[in-house]
Amino acid sequence: MVPAYNIAAYIDDCMDSILSQHFTDLECWVVDDGSTDATAARVQARTDPRIKLIRQANAGVSEARNAGLAQARGRYVMFLDGDDLLHPQALGRLVASLDAHPAAAATFGTLVKILQDGRLFPGQKALAHHRYPSGNVLAQMIEENFLANGGHVLVRTAAARTVGGFDEALRLSEDWEFWCRLAASGEFVFIGNEPEVFYLRVHQGSAAGMASDWTNHQASLNAVLGNAGLRDRFEAGAWQRLERRVRASHMWEAGRVNFTKRRFAPARHLMFRSLLLHPRGKRVALFMLAQASQILNRPLASRLRFADDD
Repeated sequence: MVPAYNIAAYIDDCMDSILSQHFTDLECWVVDDGSTDATAARVQARTDPRIKLIRQANAGVSEARNAGLAQARGRYVMFLDGDDLLHPQALGRLVASLDAHPAAAATFGTLVKILQDGRLFPGQKALAHHRYPSGNVLAQMIEENFLANGGHVLVRTAAARTVGGFDEALRLSEDWEFWCRLAASGEFVFIGNEPEVFYLRVHQGSAAGMASDWTNHQASLNAVLGNAGLRDRFEAGAWQRLERRVRASHMWEAGRVNFTKRRFAPARHLMFRSLLLHPRGKRVALFMLAQASQILNRPLASRLRFADDD
């Protein structure tokens, strides 16, 4: 299923990639989330009966995904964003993987980032260098969302419904919170590096704006770390250590986004709190570099991009 909001420029390419799948036994529910452009009209113009449209008032991506999940009739479901693309072999490879692993809740593959015009995103690492956990991934998923979004993940429909779908109260990291609950219900199986499964379109703006606000992180953190069903899967000491790492990671990310937006005071505060919770060598070095760049060359600070060591 595909949540869609004001993506008329991309939705045709997305639907083309779905209809071009080598695996043809599929249906695609596009949930138009109150778009004010031609998104719904482009979906309605499709004559292939496998493309189906749901229209609703704007309510956010989680409610749109849940609306599609409620309509899904197949054994498996994918939450593909409407501006992304599937590799022609994606569904065939993922379906074969879930068929071969009946105890798994989900299976996933690799991705390639593309720019808004469809060109490859520069500087990304080769597929052969992608590394993902596989099997019981609950601890890894809680510590870090290693999935880009739902477009390279195929989920058992029954499992997605059993865990309750997406939390519609969350504005940020709602996918991470859902993956954590799903990972507690069964294994996540990685299908391997070749070929890629989907193409993630990289945009500027929206997610970064929400990620700079620490309150948005706190809501998803409280949902995950306050979930007794997740906490009870761990020994008490292990959970406390994991909780510190997770909070530190989210603080670091919020600080990093603020830094790139030249909001230096909240960036410094959040990054320093992250280091107090869980000091890591690379983060300490990056924090020092960030402070030096602000003092020595403020324009440099606005362009500085630094990777985490997670």
